[in-house]
Formats: sequence, C-alpha cells, structure tokens
Amino acid sequence: MGSGRPAAWRTCAAAAVAACAVPVALSLVLLWLPLLCCAVAVVRFRRARRRMMQMCGGSTRGGGRFGAVDAGDRLGLLQKYLEDQLELVGAEAGGLLRDLRQGKCSG
Repeated sequence: MGSGRPAAWRTCAAAAVAACAVPVALSLVLLWLPLLCCAVAVVRFRRARRRMMQMCGGSTRGGGRFGAVDAGDRLGLLQKYLEDQLELVGAEAGGLLRDLRQGKCSG
C-alpha cells in the first residue's frame, strides 16, 4: 500500500460527506428562514411601536398593556384632529368656491 492511496481515499470521503451535507444544510436553512423572518419582523415591530409610544408621549399608567391615555391627552389630540379637518375642508371649500365663481365646475 502506497502512501498516496489513503490521502486519495480521505479526499474522496470528504467530498462524499460534503455532497451529503450541502443538501441537508440547505434544507435546514430553507426550513428556518421563514421563522427567522418572522422573528425579525416581530423585533422591528416592537421597536417601532416602542419608538412611537415614546414619541407620542404614551405612558404605561393604568396597568394596561398598551398604556392609558388620560383625558387631557385625548382632548388635545381630538382638538388637533378637528382643527386639521376644518383646515382641509376650508381649503377644499375655498377651492370649490373659486372654481364655481370662475365657471370651471360643471355639475
């Protein structure tokens, strides 16, 4: 038995193991990929939600999981919403009135 023969056998065995390991590893990666994507999405969603809660001044008072918004905060948000809506309606109504005066609207 020559010294070159065992090295060739080992190389062939290593290639056979690699040929069997690649499909197994690939299938494991493909099986775990959706779970990994879901985990990343959950982490990003929680991080974005936490940032939004900090940005909006959300508190965790009241023992609720999502935090309680007190009446002052709610009233302020409602007031801002109504002002924005009135501004939009006013701008739209002003544009419609202008178009009616100029005769651009038919209907």
